[in-house]
Amino acid sequence: MVTSDSPTTRPDLGRDATWIDEARVRAVLPQRAADAHKWGVGGVVVIAGSPSYPGAAAMTCRAAGRAGAGIVMLATGRGVIGTIASSIPEVAYIPLPETESLSGARKAIELIGEQLEKSRAAVVGPGLGSDDANDGLLGGLFGLAQHGNAVRSSIGFTVASSSAQIASEPARAGMFEYQDLHIVIDADALNWLARQSSWWERIPPQRAILTPHPGEMSRLLDISADEVTGDPVAAVGEAARRWNQVVVLKGAYTAVSDGTTTFVADLAAPSLATAGSGDVLAGTIGALVAQVRSPLDAAMIALYVGPRAAKRLEEKYGVLGVIAPDLPDAIAAELALLSDA
Repeated sequence: MVTSDSPTTRPDLGRDATWIDEARVRAVLPQRAADAHKWGVGGVVVIAGSPSYPGAAAMTCRAAGRAGAGIVMLATGRGVIGTIASSIPEVAYIPLPETESLSGARKAIELIGEQLEKSRAAVVGPGLGSDDANDGLLGGLFGLAQHGNAVRSSIGFTVASSSAQIASEPARAGMFEYQDLHIVIDADALNWLARQSSWWERIPPQRAILTPHPGEMSRLLDISADEVTGDPVAAVGEAARRWNQVVVLKGAYTAVSDGTTTFVADLAAPSLATAGSGDVLAGTIGALVAQVRSPLDAAMIALYVGPRAAKRLEEKYGVLGVIAPDLPDAIAAELALLSDA
């Protein structure tokens, strides 16, 4: 039986945060009606992956499916699809055109938008690549204009982003124009966002769920990583208040805050210190927010079941043997235990 015991010393929460407990999670767990259909359950669009990191897209999608998304659609380059399609046959695809033309880039954003319009959640960032090549794509998706020369996107197309071209484009709200959509922002999308001036002033409140690790949080807040890890509860609360969004700060005891309420996972699993576990978390949160519609509740559920899934895998593989692709199935089993009891 998995308990809340852990060799890692628990942080002192004081009165600033609350441990996540089973009763709180059960109260907000998604329920599925007998006559439910896939779009009613909640569609999730995943914008992820690159030739260097195709697995990030696959793990994000598999996690979203195992956490209950009605349908998962992956927007990525055709080459990435060819690499991972057989490993996630349940996923639908939005093949992005592999062209160096500006019209191709616009078409890619248009194709993504067509699916966002009928979905409830999007996950942006896992495995996109950490260079500046995705500025045009992310700028269009977030509705934040970019300036500079045309660049080759690491997911397979070129975006020309000169000021003259942008001036001829109508102002757009990007993904946030879809009122029913919540956006999980992870990994390379977070690093891109950290380079945008006052970005939080141009994103509607409580529509995004940011999932930084301490290094990403330090860049977003412009403080040292030591300051983040020295008081993670204070850091996550400050970030959520400043940006008026839900923020998940990953760590041994992962914390989430909406700026008013802060919850902390009651269990630490050292096996989660492995590549890809963050992609799984992002996909899990994306699926849950598509169903429960509350960003804070969705993140809280994910932070409860994720470490428990990892702990059960540790019993089978040991702390050193758990890999991220093991996690989605184990998370589904933890959700089933909560639903059945």
